[in-house]
Amino acid sequence: MLKIDIVTPTRKLVDGAPADSVKLPGAKGELQVLDGHTDLLTLLSTGPLVFVKDGKERKFSVSYGFAEIRNNKVLVLADTVEESKDIDKARAQAAQKRAEQALMGTLSESDFKKQQLKLERALVRQHISL
Repeated sequence: MLKIDIVTPTRKLVDGAPADSVKLPGAKGELQVLDGHTDLLTLLSTGPLVFVKDGKERKFSVSYGFAEIRNNKVLVLADTVEESKDIDKARAQAAQKRAEQALMGTLSESDFKKQQLKLERALVRQHISL
């Protein structure tokens, strides 16, 4: 059985929760971690993190960070994490609209990338919200 910790710079959201499987938004695509997974350190991108225990899913929106898999323990260190039940869908929709409007304007390359990331995060949050 796996254990999972999910940590941001300001708080620990999950502390040693048991899991049968964990899906992570890896920088090069989705990763699925099962019992006995080889040790791994990977970058995370923006996307859904889902872990399953006894058929019940817990979903999170994750924005960038790292995941370490070692000895059947998954440690997620991410910039931002929100559990699906805590996401305000209307706020995520408003963030999407703001980012889309900003992207239609003239932006520097760095501002364009920032707005793309905001849009991506808003879409993931809406996708996993209850």
